[in-house]
Amino acid sequence: MNSRRHRHLSDYSRALRRHKLALLIPASVLAIATAVALRELPSMYESKASLAITPLKGDGANELAGRLQGFRQQVTSREALEAVISKHKLPREPLESVISQMRERILIEPEADPYSRPEAFNISYRATDPETARNVTDDLAGRLAAQSSNESSSSNSEPEALRKRAADISIQLRELEEKNPWLVGSRSALSIGTLSQPARSSALSAEAMRAQQMSIESLKDQQYKIQQQLADVDRRITTQRQIVEQQKKNSTLRDNPTYAVLIAKRTELQGQRDTLINRQELTDKHPRVLTINDQIAAINRQIEELRQQDSAVVTQSPEARELAALESERNRLKIDLEVAGRELVRRAVNPTVQAPAPETTSGRRDAMGSKLAQEYLALRRSYKEVTSNLQDTEAKLKLADGASLAQLRVLEPANLPERPVSPNRLLFISVAAAVGLALGAAFASFAEAGRFKSLQGDRDVEHYTRLPLLAALPRTATATERRHDRLRARVRLACATAISVLATLALAKILIVSDILALLAKN
Repeated sequence: MNSRRHRHLSDYSRALRRHKLALLIPASVLAIATAVALRELPSMYESKASLAITPLKGDGANELAGRLQGFRQQVTSREALEAVISKHKLPREPLESVISQMRERILIEPEADPYSRPEAFNISYRATDPETARNVTDDLAGRLAAQSSNESSSSNSEPEALRKRAADISIQLRELEEKNPWLVGSRSALSIGTLSQPARSSALSAEAMRAQQMSIESLKDQQYKIQQQLADVDRRITTQRQIVEQQKKNSTLRDNPTYAVLIAKRTELQGQRDTLINRQELTDKHPRVLTINDQIAAINRQIEELRQQDSAVVTQSPEARELAALESERNRLKIDLEVAGRELVRRAVNPTVQAPAPETTSGRRDAMGSKLAQEYLALRRSYKEVTSNLQDTEAKLKLADGASLAQLRVLEPANLPERPVSPNRLLFISVAAAVGLALGAAFASFAEAGRFKSLQGDRDVEHYTRLPLLAALPRTATATERRHDRLRARVRLACATAISVLATLALAKILIVSDILALLAKN
């Protein structure tokens, strides 16, 4: 007979009590097997270090994501990981497996804190030992910062070498011109020996005019170069000033308990003074009001001292010192630009052509002059080639980077983890117990499906007969039946215990061999 009576919660609770073992055995088996399998998994400790990219220009999120990808390729390269393994004496066998495992444990991601700096990011490493995790993370962060510094210095090494070469050649040219002024207008060694004195003088004068014009063009080039450097410094100052202003806004003065106490005390005294003046109608010259004013003035002086101390701390930060250095560099460039402009105006208004020195007709002097002219012209050609190469190199660097190379700075060194982050044993055991309870409830419901179709108690009789129930006879059992019931319960408990132990061992072995928990913990 199919029962159509609506089942209540009490009916289901009685069904679960009748099948306690079916409910508890799956939960205990899954929970214990999961706990045994988790004992085979090593505890993983994660250490983090915080770094920042300065300056970060353009689209912050896109640029940061691109740079983080490059940083990960740097620290996960085979050479870098082999150096880390050798330095910290990590196990090397098998080497390929160790390197692959280390790559999986290294994580580089943007700072998750919404109040952190937009250019900040974290680098973390997981290891079975907290000290190893901290050392490896600290080493990786140091390598990133060192590689960034080396790239910046190497990118600037070629232009610096060209500038040094150009300066050396310029010094040699100046020395030759001071000792032999007639070299300024020389064009070739042949003209010195073949031209007559008047023709040579006119040619040298024309060459001197050309040299004067070249000097003016060189000054213009120098002025343009200084203007470009000044514009670049202005951009860097703007970025650095924003960082310093953000540091001032994020000042730790508000977190200072002394500052908070002084502010609260000052507010309280101001309220007392307003009460005395407005409600008690005392004047500003009253002794009580004067006493409160003196106390407020003293508190204001203390607050001002705290603000000055906090401002001094901000001005001594690395960002503030870099900002001061950039401003000093900008002032120097402005002075150089002003000097170059004045020199350019002076030469354009008052062009001076140095008259060539008369030459002797001696053959020996002509030979010496010819050698000097050749040497001078060779130096001039070398100087032009070096300056041309310098301009090309600087243009390539600007096209490649768009700005000055970003520097990496370690904000917070690697921390020493206090507790493991993986695997989450409590979570795994709780989930396993919940799944076991769900399976047990399903087994109990399946076992009770047949009973729900029959008359189980007085409620079913009253429901289907549509008659009031006057009385119900309780079930009585003899001593033999009770003894048999106890024996059956013991046998059932023993069988359930044996099955539970075997199922727990088998399930734990399956979890260990299949390594399912390790994969779940990794994800």
